[in-house]
Amino acid sequence: MPRHVAAAILVLALVGAGCSQGYYGRGRAASEKGDYDTALEMLYKAVGERPDDYRAWNDIGLAWYRMDSLDKAEEAFAASNRIKPNAISNLYLGMIFERTGEIDKAIRVYGAAGNLQGDGEAGRMIRDRLGVLIDRKLVEEARLAVIGEDTLSVASIPDNSIAVINFDGSALSPDLQPMAFGMAEFVAMDLSKISKLKVLERVKINVILEELKLGESGIADAGAAPRVGKLLGSRKIVLGSVTGSGDSGFRLDGRLVDSALGDVSGAHSGEGDLDKFFEVEKKFVFALLDTLDIRISKEERDAIEKVPTESFLAFMAFSRGLQYESRGMYDDASRAFGEAGEADPGFSEASSLAGKMEQAALYGGGGGSPSQTDGFEQSVVSSMGTGGDGMDDMLTANLVNSNFIVSDELYWNYGSWALAPPGGGPVWRGYGIIIIRGNLDAD
Repeated sequence: MPRHVAAAILVLALVGAGCSQGYYGRGRAASEKGDYDTALEMLYKAVGERPDDYRAWNDIGLAWYRMDSLDKAEEAFAASNRIKPNAISNLYLGMIFERTGEIDKAIRVYGAAGNLQGDGEAGRMIRDRLGVLIDRKLVEEARLAVIGEDTLSVASIPDNSIAVINFDGSALSPDLQPMAFGMAEFVAMDLSKISKLKVLERVKINVILEELKLGESGIADAGAAPRVGKLLGSRKIVLGSVTGSGDSGFRLDGRLVDSALGDVSGAHSGEGDLDKFFEVEKKFVFALLDTLDIRISKEERDAIEKVPTESFLAFMAFSRGLQYESRGMYDDASRAFGEAGEADPGFSEASSLAGKMEQAALYGGGGGSPSQTDGFEQSVVSSMGTGGDGMDDMLTANLVNSNFIVSDELYWNYGSWALAPPGGGPVWRGYGIIIIRGNLDAD
């Protein structure tokens, strides 16, 4: 090929590339100024020349989202994700689905966004938001169960299901009453470590108790337990009460109720000092397992014996957080869980719930309006940085192609296979080499 022809081809290619980049830059600049009509005009020209530019598709989605055109925003973010699964597109799809009331879809794509974003503040906030939506779904299930109580069948409840109802702390002094919530939660946490048991979620229990007007401390009368078990879908119900003992001690008593048969198994009791609250709780759990006739492995026993915190100050702050959460006081709950984490930095369960309560407060009484996603959007996107991706191209492609998470229902989800983008264009498949070094036989 003559040199002048090759040079002409190269010049044309550079001009074309420069023009495309110019469209993209002008589109972003217009979007930042709030001129979304101009932004969309430029960005569509950019993807017309480079249809495989997933970032440009994200910017198109963002412009439509700002204009409150959710259908078109969804299409653009989905196009971006078909080219390359990325945290930004899944994040905005989640907010779109929140606003359209499609909570199941929002849960899936928030899960994708959290995994793609990886560790860090933004990933934590996304996963906290996911936890809030899962709780909202459980709340709705619980309320529907109460409405359709006559259609529920006890026979269909799994035999290994168990629910730990909020313990009764009404006999304690007012400043100690929240510890009944903490003791019940610690018992539930330990039972969830047993592979043979399915432990019911706290939020669902709180809704059922509220709907049945059974009071903050749960069920005082074992006679109501079978009905609660039927509504929860739980075969076994753990009831408990916490009372004072002397100047610095307390006592934990409990019963185990079979919701299908109405049988009540023996009283499990333990007594100890307040500053050794965790010892009493552990004895209570092992007594329950004996009554249930469940044999546990050494690994499960070791897991149960681990103590989340030995700080009574941290435990009480955690307990107050649970009490506030049950009342829907999410800001107060977040502060209390934060105080627990400050009192014992190793108390990871408390620190995790503090972030979740922040998102619950932002979420408000339910989704469906821009105001309930605005605060979340601002806090997460600012923490993502300019790139918005927590993983590089090769790592993303390897996780996608290995079916780490698979969903056939949503083609824009994290685990979906990369499809040809709108208008054609290359799709990077992410082939490469992963080298693992180290002693793979080490414990």
